[in-house]
Amino acid sequence: MTTTLYKIGGAPLEDAAYLAALAQYLKALHTPPILVHGGGKAISRLQTAFGITPHTVGGLRVTDEQTMALVAMALIGAANVNLVATLVNHGVEAQGFHGADRGLLRSYPMQHPEGDLGRVGVVHTVRAEVLQQAIAAGALPVIAPIALADDGGLHNINADQAAGAIAAALGAEEVIFLTDVAGVLQEGAVLPRLTRSAAEALIREGVASGGMAVKVRAALDALSAGVRAARITDIHGLANGIGTQITA
Repeated sequence: MTTTLYKIGGAPLEDAAYLAALAQYLKALHTPPILVHGGGKAISRLQTAFGITPHTVGGLRVTDEQTMALVAMALIGAANVNLVATLVNHGVEAQGFHGADRGLLRSYPMQHPEGDLGRVGVVHTVRAEVLQQAIAAGALPVIAPIALADDGGLHNINADQAAGAIAAALGAEEVIFLTDVAGVLQEGAVLPRLTRSAAEALIREGVASGGMAVKVRAALDALSAGVRAARITDIHGLANGIGTQITA
């Protein structure tokens, strides 16, 4: 079974018009895809409400034990449920998942050269059959990027990296990172295509930085694992097949 994986997060995840357009696009697809979502804005709001100052290292959220609990609340208790409800209300057969469901995602701690990330993980195992069974039943899996850690707890997984890992495990035809910009920008213009070497150069030079750098790295990791293509685009570029395509 081949499919396409989509990742959505940031401002688009809280934009009703964006989600309605995405739902109509997904509903028209012949085979149900897979959708991975983030929820960084909701997590940051919860952190602030609990007196925690959000902090990132290399575009990744530092996640202590208290923040991990808030991440679960924001992603599983709000973002996933709300996204599934929106899709179902638009006629999409969506079903929510998170990484602890049937051990869908398992992870080990991420080590980062710029600092300690706490309970941030790297996915090492994906139970692809769990998602394949859902798709075979006509459901569109909607996945919150929380994984079952090897120590028995939970890990916060960057949604872009989770999308890349899941796409690789399923042998997806394409992984598409949906954003609020048209693609990877250089001097205000969208770069329509990037090779691996060109993408790595943009990260080194700081042209792709922060969250965009994480997306580009996740795309490269997915390609390395056998995914055929990766694209970074917005809702307008999605239907027209445009954006930034990254190839091996």
